[in-house]
Amino acid sequence: MIRTLFRGIVWTVFLVALGGVAGLGAIYVSRGGEGVALPRVVGRDIVRGLEMLSERGIPLEVSGWVFSDEVPQNHIVSQLPAGGGRIRRGRTVSLVISRGARDVAVPAVVGEDLSRAETLVRLRGLRVGPVERVFDPARRVDEVLGVWPPKGKNVRRGDQVVLLVSQGPRERAYAMPALIGEGINTALDRVRQVGLTVGRVRYVDREGTKRGTIVAQIPQVGQRVLAGQRVHADVARGSQALVGNFSVLRYRVPPGRPRRRLRVELDSEGEKKNALDREVRAGEEIHLMISVKGKTWARIYLDDELIEEQDH
Repeated sequence: MIRTLFRGIVWTVFLVALGGVAGLGAIYVSRGGEGVALPRVVGRDIVRGLEMLSERGIPLEVSGWVFSDEVPQNHIVSQLPAGGGRIRRGRTVSLVISRGARDVAVPAVVGEDLSRAETLVRLRGLRVGPVERVFDPARRVDEVLGVWPPKGKNVRRGDQVVLLVSQGPRERAYAMPALIGEGINTALDRVRQVGLTVGRVRYVDREGTKRGTIVAQIPQVGQRVLAGQRVHADVARGSQALVGNFSVLRYRVPPGRPRRRLRVELDSEGEKKNALDREVRAGEEIHLMISVKGKTWARIYLDDELIEEQDH
């Protein structure tokens, strides 16, 4: 009798448990059926990981960012739940993303313009620290002369990098020399030798004056001028000289790719024409005598991209 009663109790407990499991199964089915396969995304870049999860309709969240010497920057370090099994539909997967190695190498920035150097430093996860400037007559303004810590040295991500930048030559002042009466080539060579630059050169009719000689100048003789200031001149045309007014276009090709295509387009009173179209080198200085008629715009293109527009 007791044995029969014990068996009845056991069967009752079993049936109750079985019913509970069936109930849970019914709830599970009602909430998502058999669930969905969860892929392993650890080690993949974040974009591909997002694609793999979104293809299966799996919601996700980024629960953190960590430094990792093994997992590249912007790749997935871990996921929860782990991949390889099945999860209930609608369950959120948490991802931890790599910030990359804690130590990074200082990039090579010597010879670059300051703005590009700052970009290269920040792309490595470093900060631009103090920018020290020194006079250097052989280097253009804002050219990077040095970097500390030196290039290639491993430093902690987030550390500061100090840049040493050229401020160009020291300011030099001159008394404007007399150019009137000199031949154009001799006069302009002298202008360049003292650190001034050639500005607009205009050819004019001037009776009784030898062809090719300067008849007017700006700045005037004796006026204080600074290194790099432009000097404009009027030149006697003569009976066989060039007809029209002229200006000198100047442009320095920026550093970067060693070879690029340079095109100069002139737009004068609605008439457009190419004044130059050739391959140039990085850092090359362009000096181009152009004919101007009224208001003339010179548009400078590098590899068919408009880089600069000058008013002549």
